[in-house]
Amino acid sequence: MLSNSWYVLQTLRSKERAARARLEDEGITTYLPMLRQWPRPTVGSEVSPMFPGYVFVRAGVEHFHRIGRTPGVRGFVVFGGEPAWLDDSVVAFLRSRESTDGVIRSDPLPPGAEVVITEGPLRGMIAVLEQRLSARQRVLVLLEILQRQARVEMPERWVRLA
Repeated sequence: MLSNSWYVLQTLRSKERAARARLEDEGITTYLPMLRQWPRPTVGSEVSPMFPGYVFVRAGVEHFHRIGRTPGVRGFVVFGGEPAWLDDSVVAFLRSRESTDGVIRSDPLPPGAEVVITEGPLRGMIAVLEQRLSARQRVLVLLEILQRQARVEMPERWVRLA
């Protein structure tokens, strides 16, 4: 156990933000990496915790009791009877991936990537991503149909990396 290190807390389901706010109100340093998902999920926000159900806290042993009793916190993640801690470089790495709004963006599929269509009438077909139409959350893919390539526009949530 390291003094004043980053530790991993498990939170109650969907209570990461509330637990983080309560801990910060108590003067505990927290970190909740947020991720902008691509494609945007069908249900819910496109920005959500990178590690659902977990929050990182920077604290010394003297704060453990107070942290464990914080509303929304289940407890410390423990390995071998000791709270799991993170090296500072892990948090620094995650923070280095954040944009100015504090959100980490998942890398969208690059143009030219082979994708599989997972929904809709063309489900199961393999295509090549030509362009992401982000303003409308749609993609333009190239499909091989009848021995020629056809451009098809569809919701981005219908494609996944093949």
